[in-house]
Amino acid sequence: MKFNLLIIFILLNLASCSGQTDRRLISNWKKYPVPTNPDSLRKYGFSSQEWAVYKNNDSVFVADKKEVPSSQLPFKVKVKKGDSRDFFGRASIVKVEDGYLVGFYRGEWGGALYWVSNDGKNYYKISDQEIVQFVKRNHKQYAVEGLAHLTMSQGSIIEIVKQNGKWAVKNYLKLPTAPEAVALDEQTNFIIITSKSLLKVDNDANTSILINEGIWYDALYPNSLVIHNTVVYAGMRAGVYQYDLSSGKDHWLLPY
Repeated sequence: MKFNLLIIFILLNLASCSGQTDRRLISNWKKYPVPTNPDSLRKYGFSSQEWAVYKNNDSVFVADKKEVPSSQLPFKVKVKKGDSRDFFGRASIVKVEDGYLVGFYRGEWGGALYWVSNDGKNYYKISDQEIVQFVKRNHKQYAVEGLAHLTMSQGSIIEIVKQNGKWAVKNYLKLPTAPEAVALDEQTNFIIITSKSLLKVDNDANTSILINEGIWYDALYPNSLVIHNTVVYAGMRAGVYQYDLSSGKDHWLLPY
């Protein structure tokens, strides 16, 4: 379906990039110690290359972020004039039983969370939160939301629930800094990369800091995160960050 970014991207790759599949496999990237030298980090921070990670079956792949299609609804919504400003920015979309939840992220210019009907003819605003990514856990719908801008970095996990026939937001957990991407590990813990840190939030909403101040802080802008077995991969500027949840060891991955 059009709203499913991952399926679209896989189909595009199967159709036109089959000869490049091995190059995109993260297992073929080279592993280096995590850089700590300020000059190296500065160089990576000025890189024009941004990598995104995704999963296909039981493998992890990497792609240029610019090649990843944006998430879209399978129809055009007729937006009222007063709401048109909300329907801009990076969209996140998830299918629910009565339509779609659509989150918009516009950075310092705000964001919004909407419900849209299955035919696109009806919609309503749920909240003004800046939705970074939806994630489903134990049959419940969650999202991470927030913003990092200048010296500000704040965010939270929210639960999106049906109340009296309409969707609403419940606060689940405040995060120490703004989330950039999220995935579930094998124990259904939230693993979240924020503008500063790598976090684990367990099923009882207890937060553990796995990495307090990552090499990406203020420079490498994480954009995606997947987990394969016990290994976390985060796509960002210049390379991919790898963290093993079992051993606590981390590495910096490059395609050369």
